[in-house]
Amino acid sequence: MKVLLAKSAGFCWGVSRAVEKARSLAREGRVYTDGPLIHNEEMMQQLQSEGISETDDISNIGTAKLLVRAHGIPPERRKQLNASSAEVTDTTCPDVAKIQGLIRKHARLGYNIIIYGDKGHAEVTGLLGFTEGKGHVVTTREDILKLPDLDPACLVAQSTQFPSSYKLIAEEVCKRNPDAVILDTICEATKKRQSELIEMASNVDAFVVVGSSNSANTVRLLELAKSLKPALQIQTADQIKPTNFTEFHTVGLTAGASTPDFIIQQVRTKLEEL
Repeated sequence: MKVLLAKSAGFCWGVSRAVEKARSLAREGRVYTDGPLIHNEEMMQQLQSEGISETDDISNIGTAKLLVRAHGIPPERRKQLNASSAEVTDTTCPDVAKIQGLIRKHARLGYNIIIYGDKGHAEVTGLLGFTEGKGHVVTTREDILKLPDLDPACLVAQSTQFPSSYKLIAEEVCKRNPDAVILDTICEATKKRQSELIEMASNVDAFVVVGSSNSANTVRLLELAKSLKPALQIQTADQIKPTNFTEFHTVGLTAGASTPDFIIQQVRTKLEEL
């Protein structure tokens, strides 16, 4: 089988930055991450073997090195980490940190903050913490109709959302709040990954999206891929079943921003062997 690999597949620069920092610190001793550093189980297992462990309880790690996850955390959680004995290092993705700053700035100017994102996702939870009690999370256009009157309002998006979906959300917000401030907070890596998938569609029979099901950008890629061609999401090469590909000659291969290269290459090899 012929496989076309997306140039953007795999780690985005924010994830790569966090992983490199963790590995650098692990050379000096044991490292802990406040929750999963990134959303990929295989990569977290790899990091575990290198002396980098995930923890939700910082009370028993003493003075060890502790990393703030790439998704970012709320200010209150940061205060808890800084008050501990651990040596805290921030690996929040700079793109996410920028959104946090924008939210805090507008909240302090008196704006009600509307966050378009996945409720309960680590990044969204972190962003909500910067709204100073003026935040509302929406996932659908219907959610906007349920909001109380918010004036003035400022809209931001989780960094991995669809630009096209965000545009529709923005239009709905502006119907209720014509003077709302709309901020473009979707990261360039996400935009590039999605646009490349669209460009590949005319040259492939199907798509394979590699990544964890708890990775927001992987889920988005799968949604987009399914709207273009038959698509399958897998986490590892072991999940590939030859019967799923009997009708296809060329597949497009892409991966979420937290998917390591070694997983992508294993999948590519197995697909090419079909």
